[in-house]
Amino acid sequence: MIKKILMMSVLILGLPGQLIADHHALTLEARQPQSNLNLISVEIGSEMTTIVAEAAQTLEIYGRVYMTFKLSYNSTNTGGTYTFEGRAYPDQDTAISGSGAGIWRRDGTMLVLDQLVAVSNGTVNLDRIVMNPFTRTATIDVYIKE
Repeated sequence: MIKKILMMSVLILGLPGQLIADHHALTLEARQPQSNLNLISVEIGSEMTTIVAEAAQTLEIYGRVYMTFKLSYNSTNTGGTYTFEGRAYPDQDTAISGSGAGIWRRDGTMLVLDQLVAVSNGTVNLDRIVMNPFTRTATIDVYIKE
């Protein structure tokens, strides 16, 4: 039995990483340059915090953008999960909506949010948002699955 375990260990450890690794790759492309957000309101509750934000400028792809984040807490209040709703107005005649979910964590006084968003135009975005509650600002990096 020990010989079998040793032989199996040698085979597993001796195989090149290329034979063991899963080679499925995910390529992400920046959908637009990093953008700035203004945090319009923050409503803190015992079970959830709601943050409303808007783009500080007209975004390259989405135009005027408004967002609501509903953050639930983990057991230590240092992170958790959240849901997201957004509306974008690329021009006066077009409206786009997005719904998503993600995870958030506290990094010092900053909040770091990673979310997956299904957009009504058929795209799926992966976003990273870093919020600074002290300055009431945030940055957002939007990626699209390539």
